[in-house]
Amino acid sequence: MKFKALIINAIKLLWLEISIVTKSMRLDSGLSQCELGKRLLPSVNESTISAWEEGEEPIPVYQFIMICFVCGFTSEKKTKQQLKNQRTDKK
Repeated sequence: MKFKALIINAIKLLWLEISIVTKSMRLDSGLSQCELGKRLLPSVNESTISAWEEGEEPIPVYQFIMICFVCGFTSEKKTKQQLKNQRTDKK
């Protein structure tokens, strides 16, 4: 039972972290909740985006991936920046 409680806690923390990242990406990209919702496929309303960002509802994985693309965040950009920073640090 302790193990199950730990897993549930870890999932809740991950869910919260994803909601924080989602809001951060949206704000960094300059989109309102309404604008972001309209750009997703299928589109969602502003209250759904709000519920996701507040951690009230889980974000479906496919929608989180769409949010990343709509907001301009991909692992490629982050990886390139990390590699660039590593090269700069070594000099």
